[in-house]
Amino acid sequence: MVNFLAWMAVLFYSISAIHFFLIFFLKKEKTHTAAFLFLLLGLVTHALDILVFGLDHHRFPASNFFEAFSLLTCLIILLFAVFIRKKDRAASGIFLVPLAIISVLFTALFRHDSNLDPLLEGGWVNIHVPLMILSVASLAISFLMAIFYLLQEKQLKSKQPAFFYYRLPSLEICEELSYRGLWFGFFLLTFGILTGMIWSKHLLGVYWSWDVKETWAAVSWALYAVLIYGRMLSAWRGRKAAYLSIVGFVLILFAFAGASLVAKGYHSF
Repeated sequence: MVNFLAWMAVLFYSISAIHFFLIFFLKKEKTHTAAFLFLLLGLVTHALDILVFGLDHHRFPASNFFEAFSLLTCLIILLFAVFIRKKDRAASGIFLVPLAIISVLFTALFRHDSNLDPLLEGGWVNIHVPLMILSVASLAISFLMAIFYLLQEKQLKSKQPAFFYYRLPSLEICEELSYRGLWFGFFLLTFGILTGMIWSKHLLGVYWSWDVKETWAAVSWALYAVLIYGRMLSAWRGRKAAYLSIVGFVLILFAFAGASLVAKGYHSF
């Protein structure tokens, strides 16, 4: 049942990606409805695949990297479907939907029934892990829009608008969505770190153990806090804010996926 749902998600996402390709490269705006319809079908089957797997194995379905990656991309697509509603924003799908396809494929091929790490059994961890993954998903939207902002700005400054100018969202939309994703992601990241501290106190007797993931998450949080403070003062907007959003996401992505490869801590991934 789970594999069937995973492959159905791949199918729906692939059809959606084809339609987004037509929108982005060939300006076939009439395919917009079909693109979002199959995107939503892919999202629903993707979410059901994760849910059914968790229910079948009686655990939270993100106990290793592949499962967490699948949940992360599912949430990114969800936020994309909520935030990116207008036709002039639909081209973002050409970058996000293939990522979802890759994550579902990797999960379908490499996910296996394994014993759950005791650190991930019950309690605050069932709040901490979803908050952290959702925060990364929201910050991923902010990161993508920051990339779009820089591309659009470069096109405008060249005074010879070309390919991207006619296909990417405007500077105003990019900055607005990047700011929304930044605020929402920072809010979730803050509460994710706090719930992690509570869980650490319960497990290890200390709120903070300087585990490698904790350290990099704190560094990422500090950078995002500085960025938000700068934006509130209207000092850092436009290009500067976009660059900081990119740097912040690289740090949080390293904390999410790369830190455990550098040094093992008590986190399972």
